[in-house]
Amino acid sequence: MITVDEVELGPHPLYNLSIAAVLVAVCTAMHAAGLLGVNAWMRGKLSAGTHGYWAGLWLLVRVAWAIIVLHLLEILLWALAFVGLGCLPDMGTAFYLSSITYTTVGYGDVVLPVGWRNLSSAEALTGILMAGLSTGFFFNYIGRALKMSGTNN
Repeated sequence: MITVDEVELGPHPLYNLSIAAVLVAVCTAMHAAGLLGVNAWMRGKLSAGTHGYWAGLWLLVRVAWAIIVLHLLEILLWALAFVGLGCLPDMGTAFYLSSITYTTVGYGDVVLPVGWRNLSSAEALTGILMAGLSTGFFFNYIGRALKMSGTNN
């Protein structure tokens, strides 16, 4: 059994909370800006008037790629924070932990030090929220793709 004396308690919980709040805010801003940018870019592509099955399919592929890139950038942000705060020794480990935490897979083979573990919870909640935003955005483009292919009667 591990005693309190054997564990480094880490920073004050309010410090943890403030770091988590900043990371959540930055991820939310990145995601919103990214989705708005993708929407503006795709609106220009849609105005070209291309229709049909393949045009709709290609639209969804590009939107999916853009959303995945946004999520990877947010995972990278958390990984950089983990290394910058001294929670993890290298970017490879940090990106791995961040990706399995953000996606809520959570294998448990790599964890943050005890005093920093609440950041993992904040990252998981952020990942769930950003996935929800992405799902709504993607669902909107499925409707557009159906219209483009002529299958939405």
